[in-house]
Amino acid sequence: MEANITTMTQKTDENQEIKLIDISKTDNLKKKYGEVYEIGIVVDEDDESEGRKLSYYFRKPSVASFNRYLKTAGKNMSTSTTTFIMDNIVDEQRDGFMAECENYPGLALGLGQKLLSAIGLGDNVNFRKL
Repeated sequence: MEANITTMTQKTDENQEIKLIDISKTDNLKKKYGEVYEIGIVVDEDDESEGRKLSYYFRKPSVASFNRYLKTAGKNMSTSTTTFIMDNIVDEQRDGFMAECENYPGLALGLGQKLLSAIGLGDNVNFRKL
């Protein structure tokens, strides 16, 4: 995964125009949002292709955002996770992320699991009876 991505492409409007968003200054994101996480994912990967690398930035999820996720997760996991992602993605990437979700419906679930693990809801928990 590329560690230092300087621009993100974003589809705009119905024209399908592409605009570049400069995210090279992660310090600016930190100033604007506080604690920021970068989560990367590879899509379109198959035996003949390494796939496309996508990278998104998220603010640290609030307790209220996490509680909304928990309240709705049992009813519809996909919608709940997408809402959780949209609550926490940086504003500069919101529209581009939604456009990618049209092509990759599972994108929010993949990113959501990593974002949830960043706030302590991971699957790597150890248990031992003493």
